[in-house]
Amino acid sequence: MRYVLMNLLMIVLFSDVPTSFAQNVSPEQDEVAAARVKFCLSGIREHSQRLKSGLATYQGSLDVEIRAQPEKNLSGPVSGTLAFDGSKVRFDVTRPGWTVDSDSIEHPSDDKTVRNATAKMNQGTLTKMFSNDGSKIAIWQSFQPLIAIAKASSFPDRRVTEYIDYRCPTLFDIFSVNRGYSLDQMLDKLDPDNALSVVSVEKESETIWNLIWTYTDLEHDEATRCILTVDVQQDFSPTKFLCESTRLQNVKDDSSWIPEWENTTTWKEVSEVWVPVHVERKLFMGPYSGTDEVFTVDLEWKSVNEPIADDVFTYADFDVPDNIAIQDTSSGETVWIKPLPANKRQTERPLSSNYSTTKTILILVNLLCLLLIGVWYLRKRVSHA
Repeated sequence: MRYVLMNLLMIVLFSDVPTSFAQNVSPEQDEVAAARVKFCLSGIREHSQRLKSGLATYQGSLDVEIRAQPEKNLSGPVSGTLAFDGSKVRFDVTRPGWTVDSDSIEHPSDDKTVRNATAKMNQGTLTKMFSNDGSKIAIWQSFQPLIAIAKASSFPDRRVTEYIDYRCPTLFDIFSVNRGYSLDQMLDKLDPDNALSVVSVEKESETIWNLIWTYTDLEHDEATRCILTVDVQQDFSPTKFLCESTRLQNVKDDSSWIPEWENTTTWKEVSEVWVPVHVERKLFMGPYSGTDEVFTVDLEWKSVNEPIADDVFTYADFDVPDNIAIQDTSSGETVWIKPLPANKRQTERPLSSNYSTTKTILILVNLLCLLLIGVWYLRKRVSHA
């Protein structure tokens, strides 16, 4: 079976590992186009750096459609808060999702020390809270009985937190989020000196430029291109990022290109800095199945480049139920800042295993989501073939 196209694309776009891909275009990079791409990427980086801190609330919606399994469709409102100040981050989200029924968690052979467990999944509303004060992170999900605190460097997996850098949300598709890329990593990988692709630039006008990265795969007779639209007059604000694919023989036929995913962002100038006020991310399956996932939010900025209270970036600001425990493992030892309620305690179980089991469940949940995405793309690519 053929590889999933998007996995191949992400390996090529965001990996330094050599691949067997061959270009069906001249191997010599257009120096003028490469210089223009670098010019725009440099502008985007400077644009982002001017937004040093911010605090915003957001409202929106999430719709996920799985045509073969409609009982697994998700649809509903999205809301939350985001804040950042240098390396400090706070991100809360409430959205439709699959949650773990904590009362159904079972350990094999009743051995509570084994670091794996099974649990039932329920469809409902999921709340996540994440903070990073530069030295410690804190994570809580609505099905968890505790807030887990650890070293900031010990939990880079953004599949759990779902946080993206809102200084430039246009660049972050679902695959980049799942791989935990930072904004600097995204910009570095798109640099013509690093990207394993051929770049070109098309001007819609003197101020609107389309930066294009084109990849060809002779083995599978496919071409993929990513088009980043930048408003060079509006402080290099990226307004759209589109990824699409086609057969090699149809490259010159614009109607043959099939969208894979698309991000759009609307910007507004606040306190002399351009900030995103509307963000939309779409994930597609193919020309006949339409959009499978749409995430849309409108942001209301409470402050831009103003001081933010330190408590915002710690668990102390989490609005959680009174019975939620707090466990800190950042020192290497397990410290219960607030113990589990009596009915949640499990005798003869090391305290450190609570965090390990919780983390294992979180990873399993998110791996399940990735598996579902992979199945969708396999179905799409097979039908396209």
